[in-house]
Amino acid sequence: MFNLCAIRRLQSALRSFEEQLKDQTGLSFNDALLLCAVEKGIVEPSALAKELDLSPSRLTRVIDSLEGRSLVQRTLSITDRRSLIISLTETGEELVRTYKCCELRLPDELAFTQEESWQHI
Repeated sequence: MFNLCAIRRLQSALRSFEEQLKDQTGLSFNDALLLCAVEKGIVEPSALAKELDLSPSRLTRVIDSLEGRSLVQRTLSITDRRSLIISLTETGEELVRTYKCCELRLPDELAFTQEESWQHI
């Protein structure tokens, strides 16, 4: 039998962390994940959707929101003019640097995500 109460504690801790992230950076969890993925070099919408486990329509809404805030921009790919590339703007780069250094408190239930074995997932 699964320990559903432990899973619920993780879910609550993640929700609490997202609220803290939103308060301090103005970013939703998906916003922050997208900015992080783009900063890591994942720039094609299909790859971003797969990385973030988002539907194409949800990904478009996240990109639209971030683009509206001048944090990312869409450009045509140099190698395939049918494809789009998502990149961070200067403002987006600055925000990524800021939230990497912000004073968010990671809930104890999520501390395991910072262990070396979880860094490559």
